[in-house]
Amino acid sequence: MSPSFPKRYRPLATSGPCGPESDVWSQSAFKVACFLEKQPSVTDVNYLGLEDHPSTRSRASTCGWSTPSTDDRYGKKVNRYGHLLSFRVKDGPAAARKVFDRLQLIMRVTDLGRVKSIATIPSISTHLQQGEESRKMAHIPPDLIRLSVGAEHPDDIISDLEQALSAAK
Repeated sequence: MSPSFPKRYRPLATSGPCGPESDVWSQSAFKVACFLEKQPSVTDVNYLGLEDHPSTRSRASTCGWSTPSTDDRYGKKVNRYGHLLSFRVKDGPAAARKVFDRLQLIMRVTDLGRVKSIATIPSISTHLQQGEESRKMAHIPPDLIRLSVGAEHPDDIISDLEQALSAAK
């Protein structure tokens, strides 16, 4: 296992993502999303950087800030679609809860946007009081897990998701 949460990222824990760190997290999120798309126990992956995302055609014109652009620092196009994604677990809410409960590296919390990778099930946390009908209208199914990819090595995040998803099989 590669070292997770390197010392150089600790000062960012209070200052939030910026510059090269955000680029690294976007690349990690893309790698994690690609991994999740191939998992038989995952039915849907929602990440803006994926080619089959519903916003693919419009993102270049409406989300100029997140369009891959050539960056002087890298000399190539850079994924700047962010570090937030979500996925649905096959076989419903009970299977999603099993996956969620088995996460070890990824923290289970009710908020998103930290330096460390974190996950939440909105239907039982942030949107619990909204009610089932309102959650349906907001497209928040009970088997949805939201993931904020952090500063850990993407292979470590994928390893954690892999062992957690084995619970849903």
